[in-house]
This record gives sequence, C-alpha cells and structure tokens, in this order.
Amino acid sequence: MNFRSSPSAALVLLTLVFGLIQGCTLFAPQPGLHLLSESEVASLGLEEDQDFEQLDEAIQQSLRYYARLPDGRTFNYAGTKYSARAMERSMRLLLEIVEQYKGEKRLAEIRSKFQFYESRNPEGRAFFTGYYEPVLPGSMELTERYTSPLYAIPNDLITVNLNRFPGDWEKKKLLGQLQGRSLVPFDDRETIVYRHSLMNRAAPLAYLENDIEVFFLQIQGSGLVQLDNGTLLRLNYAGQNGHRYRAIGRLLQDQIPKEQMSLRSLKDYLYSHPDEVRKILSYNKSYTFFRQVKEGPLGNIEVPLTPRRSVAMDRLLIPKGGLAYVETTYPEEGEKMLNPKPFRRFMVVQDTGGAIRGYGRADIFFGHGIKAEKLAGPMKQYGRIFLVVAKPEWIKSYR
Repeated sequence: MNFRSSPSAALVLLTLVFGLIQGCTLFAPQPGLHLLSESEVASLGLEEDQDFEQLDEAIQQSLRYYARLPDGRTFNYAGTKYSARAMERSMRLLLEIVEQYKGEKRLAEIRSKFQFYESRNPEGRAFFTGYYEPVLPGSMELTERYTSPLYAIPNDLITVNLNRFPGDWEKKKLLGQLQGRSLVPFDDRETIVYRHSLMNRAAPLAYLENDIEVFFLQIQGSGLVQLDNGTLLRLNYAGQNGHRYRAIGRLLQDQIPKEQMSLRSLKDYLYSHPDEVRKILSYNKSYTFFRQVKEGPLGNIEVPLTPRRSVAMDRLLIPKGGLAYVETTYPEEGEKMLNPKPFRRFMVVQDTGGAIRGYGRADIFFGHGIKAEKLAGPMKQYGRIFLVVAKPEWIKSYR
C-alpha cells in the first residue's frame, strides 16, 4: 500500500503511531501503591528466611502505637481506608495465623485473608538501604577529647503545622525561627557547627570526639554514647532544623567509585582528607537534634525498633505501623558485597528518614554495633516491597 498517495492510509498510520506512543506511556512503570490481583498474590513465594522469628515482637510494638490512637484515625492503602482499630485487628489476625499454622498452609491463609499492595518507584521496583544504631565513645562534659556537641532541640526552633491554615497544606509544616515579626529559616549545619550559633540557645546532651562522628550519628538518627565509666546513654532523634537532607556522596562521586560508595567509605574519606571536612559536611544543611530516651532506638511511631523486622519508609505516603513483605538481598561479607544473601521476610513499617522519600524506597534497620554497621553500610540493593493488610471482610469478621 502506498501511504503517501492515500490520505486514509496516512491517517491509519498516524493512529497506529499514536497508539504505540500512548501504549508505551500506558505501560511505563507508574510509581505508587499497586493492589495485586489474586493470581499475582498466588505467584509470590512469601518465603520467610527467619521463619517469622521476632515478628511477633515487632508487631506488638505497632499494637502499642495503634492503641494510643483515636478511633477516627485512618490509614490509606491506595484509596481503601482502615481505622486504627482495623489496623489492630489486621495485625492480630496475622499473629493468629502464624501461631496456628505451619508451612504452606500458613502461607495459603495469609494469601487468602490479606491484600498486598506493591510500593513501586518510577522504575517499577524498590530500592533498599540499611541503617543501624552506632555505639560511640563520648562524654557528658566538654573535654579535650570530646569536643563536638549533640544538641537537644533549641527553644527558639518554631514548628508551623500548615494544615491548621486554609489552603492545600495537608501534612506539610515549616520549621524556622523568629526574626523580629518574621519567620525565617533556622540555622543550617555550617552556622550551627562552624559558627557555633547554638551556644546558649540549646543544651548539649553529650559530646563526641569530632564533627564526623556527630554527622554520621545524625544520619542514623539514634545511637548509644558510651561514657568513660561504662554507662550507656541512649539518644534518639528529636527533630531537625527544617533544611532538606542532601547526601554528601554526591560531592564525592568522582573520588569514590560508585560500587564502593557506602557510609564506611565516606567516613574513611573524611578522616583521610581533614581539610575538606567542613566543606563536605556543610553541603548537607540538614541538622538533627536529639533527646535522651530509656528504650529504643525509637522509630517515628515512638516504639522501639526490632532488628531486621523494622523498616523505614516515607511517612507521607506509607501507612505507619503496618505490615510489609520484603524481597531483596543483603551483604554477606560486609563492604565487598561478594555473595549477597536472600532477604525475604515480613516486616513492620515503624520508622522514616530524611532520605527516605517516594514509593518503592525503604531503609532496613539491622540493629546496633559493629556487625550491624557492616551489614547496613554497603546495603544498596534493588528488590520488591509489598504493604500487607487484612481484607476488609476478614477485619469485620475478626474479633
């Protein structure tokens, strides 16, 4: 057929081309929560590499969180809303299944009674990192060895919840300080650390050896400070200065090969290039404040995290405290990532983070100490993550 001489044929060709373009757009991965069909759920292996060990501990912590909430509080799963009481029943139903059934029967019960929503990034998958609770030497007082403060929230840091004002401000807030009658941005990291702007404005909770250790403790969000007398001081995230988190790895991508980029390699670079420390650390204007706590580490729902069962996700997009199922890998040999091991298990969304933004983004809590650091540091893996919640009909019938 001669398309050049046939207007109708040309129209057909244009229609086909437009359809192909539209089809490419239609089938391009769309970030968001995607409800799986029954056949898609059936295809999930739902393997559990720890046989549900410590999952009950993590779930009990989420139940503590839900128990504090009013009946009217809701959690949104791609348009389907669950009350706090419904979330409690969903959690208890899973615990009941885990306790009563074994093997394939257990998995069949989960598949039939729970809905699975895959959280997908723009690539149609999920990206995982890891974090841990460091144990660092420190002091309650300023000394020759311990010179870098860990601050409590300054009294002049003001939080404005914009959802109290008219307009489209849902779940948004501003942090700043008053300058005359105006609210202005709060001090950034450069101003706080190197111009000492918080002296007499914020209380130091403890001191660490240097600004590098403070920086990486702030990235983790919590940690244990070991005093010279052996006492452990547990500090937890209390807030930040309102500046957006910026990863310092962007500044060092020409100095550290991509495959070697990790918290450990970043820290090693800083220690070996002391003249660059100020410039590199100040690139991340975000600054974290701490508080002393008795139990922890605490996630953003104010309950202790469970190693390898608690995961951090975007608090603005993902229902807090809910169940998740993860399929990825994790490093068997620390920094080398030579033989990544399968990481498949049910987890609980109990935390968030400044760098944990968007769908298909998750940060796995590995515990505390050196071993946890070796696992969390090199963790940069792709995989899949599903949010798991009981089907509405099973929540109604479960008591």
